[in-house]
Amino acid sequence: MALADLDVNVNLYRDGERFFDLLKAVLREWHKSPWPHEKERAEYAKALFSEGLKVYESYLTSAQERVVSGFATPEDQRILKRMEERFNYWENKLRELTGEKAPAC
Repeated sequence: MALADLDVNVNLYRDGERFFDLLKAVLREWHKSPWPHEKERAEYAKALFSEGLKVYESYLTSAQERVVSGFATPEDQRILKRMEERFNYWENKLRELTGEKAPAC
């Protein structure tokens, strides 16, 4: 028996909308709660949300590099554009939910 057998994986391309929606709901519901255990859950949701965005961004960066180097079909480019739009949406949604400011360019 290994503790790694308890790992859960989420495919952010296939299930990202539901994953981020669930975390968004937790943040909205419990972020400003007076109850410490609900605040803890909201912080955990925020950490999962941030980690999910980091994984998504890492994939996007490598996919963008492949497109720039010419290794992409028009369908690949369409999928990448859609993923970029979703990433930007969820990144902005996290900032909105947590009151964080966008980084200065």
